Amino acid sequence: MTQSKSSVAGPPGSVLREARESAGKSITETAEALNLLRTYVEALEQNDYSRFNSPLFARGYIKSYARYMGLDVDPLLKDCDRICRRDDEQFQRSKPQGRAKAPGNARVIVALIMAAFIWSICYVLLSGPVQKELAVHILEQRYNAPRSLRSSTALGESLLRGRDDGDGGIISAQHPGQADSHDVRLRLRAEDDVWFELRNVRGEVLFSGTQAGGTVRHFDTQGPIELAAAYWPALKTQYNGQAVELPSPLPSNALRVRIGEL
Repeated sequence: MTQSKSSVAGPPGSVLREARESAGKSITETAEALNLLRTYVEALEQNDYSRFNSPLFARGYIKSYARYMGLDVDPLLKDCDRICRRDDEQFQRSKPQGRAKAPGNARVIVALIMAAFIWSICYVLLSGPVQKELAVHILEQRYNAPRSLRSSTALGESLLRGRDDGDGGIISAQHPGQADSHDVRLRLRAEDDVWFELRNVRGEVLFSGTQAGGTVRHFDTQGPIELAAAYWPALKTQYNGQAVELPSPLPSNALRVRIGEL
């Protein structure tokens, strides 16, 4: 049953009000005695059940009110049910048909489509540029080491440096052309003492030596770059914010790789 949407004169509300007034009790006094809100007592006397969540609450309040005033409960509850049935019939007659709801549903659908469209635009604008995929190639050729090596070399350094050529020079490496160059922000973290050598796109040596474990180095240069490490697992590399991952298992712990963006 639906709730009444307006006050209705007559029983049971009029009977309750007359009984209260005959007893000389105010609405506030009655509300305190019944442990109800003042507005609830007023609603019961006006047969306005729209203030309650359900007609069942109205029936319970009427029963308590009638007993408080010493009235017969059953006739008042019948009057309450009569009012609720009448309100329910009025609601069913005034209930809009399904076709009448179509325009409202259409507006909701259009609003959802517009919201999704706006969200898509905001996502594209705010998500920033798409991160490029890294190209990592393991190179076969290794750099030779100078003759004046330190007495204590880092782990795997001798494996990477190999043998000197006849003149003690360094074997030159082929480097990609500058046509494919791009800005690079390189971050190198050494998990342990490790020797490495870093070259930019022009083949210029940016660093060649041992980095202490637990330290971090940053390089701003032009890529693609070539990075040689005596013990690759000890060197954690990030290329423009992306972690450089090599295929597993590695052919050797001493590697030289070329890293760029596709």
